Amino acid sequence: MNKQILGIIGGMGPEATRDFYDRIIKHTDAAKDQEHIDIIILNHASIMDRTYAIKNNKLDEFISQISEDIHMLEEMKVTSIAIPCNTSHTVLDKIQKLTSIPIINMINETVKNLSEECNSKDKIGIMATDGTILSKMYQNECEKYGVTYFVPEEKIQKEVMSIIYDDVKGKGIFNNDRFKKVLNYFIENNCKYVILGCTELSGFKKDFKEKTIDPMDYLVKASILSVNGKYKK
Repeated sequence: MNKQILGIIGGMGPEATRDFYDRIIKHTDAAKDQEHIDIIILNHASIMDRTYAIKNNKLDEFISQISEDIHMLEEMKVTSIAIPCNTSHTVLDKIQKLTSIPIINMINETVKNLSEECNSKDKIGIMATDGTILSKMYQNECEKYGVTYFVPEEKIQKEVMSIIYDDVKGKGIFNNDRFKKVLNYFIENNCKYVILGCTELSGFKKDFKEKTIDPMDYLVKASILSVNGKYKK
């Protein structure tokens, strides 16, 4: 049997990559070191900002940069790949064409599971970067699975972007008061749950468990299982 190795293309951002790795360890059912999964992490922090690439018609350049990571992981014999960045999934189909190694689709894993866990009439809010919203990744996937979705108005979207870029990426802080105001906006618009559609927002999950859905949770589970690891809740 070939050795199963998970490859992670990280650095988008570094804090989210660290969180992703921590969660994999936490949710792997292992009683000793040897029962954890083998992982290779590429923390490609210098890679182009994904929202910038979308807004400035530079996705081909972004794909070219990530292709280098793909080739490195191929040489390291990984058997599956995870990319803990929602916005990068805009071009996941093109990235997948670069390799025969399966790349886990975080957007699909999230909405597929949501469709099984929620009532079809439940409205799901999407809190994400401009790039993710503009690409309609989550909107299209929700339509595919019959999930009712809601995206914020421009004023709130600017606040979401500021939380992601100014607070989390820029200062490394998670301002719960500021986040709560945005979350309440979604709730007031009859959203049962809100997707934290940017891995930088995942840090808010622990304090707002009841109303938020974190795609990172589904990516963690799929990643562990992809290399025959044992997953635990």
